[in-house]
Amino acid sequence: MLAFIGVLALVAASLLDAILTMQLLFAGGKEINPLMDRLLVYGIGPFVFGKYVLTVSGLPLLLVFKNHYLFGTRFRVGYLIPTAVALYALLIAYQLVLMYRHAAV
Repeated sequence: MLAFIGVLALVAASLLDAILTMQLLFAGGKEINPLMDRLLVYGIGPFVFGKYVLTVSGLPLLLVFKNHYLFGTRFRVGYLIPTAVALYALLIAYQLVLMYRHAAV
């Protein structure tokens, strides 16, 4: 059950990141990820779809091997999902700071 919540949080964070990225782009920002920047050439739909596919494509593998140890360490594969959610939270916080700074100018 906890893994399911982590997966939902990860997908939600990814989609929120896409929305905030679009807001920043409309405000004059620039996409620094070359792959995502390339998808923007084709429009918003392909950008969001590509972001979603890149996020969820590895999730089945992570869930299947969630109880296995990563490279013989004590770090389980299942720990990668909450780690990714935490990293997305930092990214979203950074994007919100950028939006606040842009609005204050």
